[in-house]
Amino acid sequence: MPPRTEYLLTNDDGIHAPGLAALRSAFEGRARTLVAAPASQRSAVGHSITIHGPIPCDPVKLGRGRRGYAVEGTPADAVKLALCELLPSNPRFVLSGINFGANLGVNVFYSGTVAAAMEAAFAGIPSFALSLCTKTEPLWKDAVKVARRVVAEFAPFVEGTPVCLNVNIPNIPASRIRGVRITRQAPVAWEDFFHRRQDPRGRTYFWMDGDQGEPRRARPAPHDLTDIEAIRRGYVSITPLRLSLTCEDTFHRLGKRGARRR
Repeated sequence: MPPRTEYLLTNDDGIHAPGLAALRSAFEGRARTLVAAPASQRSAVGHSITIHGPIPCDPVKLGRGRRGYAVEGTPADAVKLALCELLPSNPRFVLSGINFGANLGVNVFYSGTVAAAMEAAFAGIPSFALSLCTKTEPLWKDAVKVARRVVAEFAPFVEGTPVCLNVNIPNIPASRIRGVRITRQAPVAWEDFFHRRQDPRGRTYFWMDGDQGEPRRARPAPHDLTDIEAIRRGYVSITPLRLSLTCEDTFHRLGKRGARRR
C-alpha cells in the first residue's frame, strides 16, 4: 500500500494560479502531496457541485517535474473527486489556496476556496482555507512563510477533527506581521453595487462589484477580534468554521415557544 498523502492541495483560482504554485512551494518536498484543482478560474462559485454533466479530469504537468489533476468542475468537485477516485486513502489534511484575495466575514459563503476546505471537513478531514488579503501586488513569498508556519503550528490541534480553519494573511512582509489571532467571523454583509453598461448593440448589462462592509457593532476587545479587525490590525486571522449552520439562539427560542404551546 502506498504511503499516506499528507496534504491534498486545491484552490478556486485554477490549477495554474500563482497562489497554488506558492502553496506547492511551501509543502512539496517536505511532505507527500497531491494537487487536484479546477482547470480554470472558479472563484465565488461557493459550494456548488456538478450533477448534470460529466466532470473531465486530466493529469497536468506542474513545475519542478510535479504532476497534478486539472478538474473541469468546481472546487468542491475537485475535492470530492480526489477523495473518492484519485487518492488510495484520505489525506491527513486538505489545504485550499493560497487565494488571491481575502475571505472574511460573509465572503466565506461565496468563496470557492473555503468551499473546497469545507468539503474536506464534510468528509471528516481537517482543512485549512488560506487567503492573501489583497487585490493587487500579492507578496507570495511572505504568504508562503506564513502559511507553512500556521499549518505546522495548528495542524496538531485539529488533526482528526472535521473542521475548517479559515486563515487570512495580511499582504505585508512576514517580518511586519504582528502575530496570529484566533478570531470570530465578522457579522458583516458584503456591500454590493453594480456597474451599468451597454454592449455594442445597445443592450444594458451589469457588472457586479462590491466591497467589505463595516462592522455593525463596537470594536471588539483585543482578545475577541473578528477576522476583519484582525487583518486591519496586521494580524493573521484564523477562524474555525464548523459544519452546522444552525442558529442556536433561535433554535432555543423556538423550542421554548413550542414548549409553552403544549
